[in-house]
Amino acid sequence: MLLLVLSEHPLSGFMIGSTITRLVQSFSVVFLYWFYVFSVASL
Repeated sequence: MLLLVLSEHPLSGFMIGSTITRLVQSFSVVFLYWFYVFSVASL
């Protein structure tokens, strides 16, 4: 489905891909932060 969007609309597909990448990066940072907080708190 994503490939279809990329092939039909290169610019919008690129924007969607960069938005998803940004969301994944921010989510992973928040997840690592909470994992660090809980691991320190459990010690």
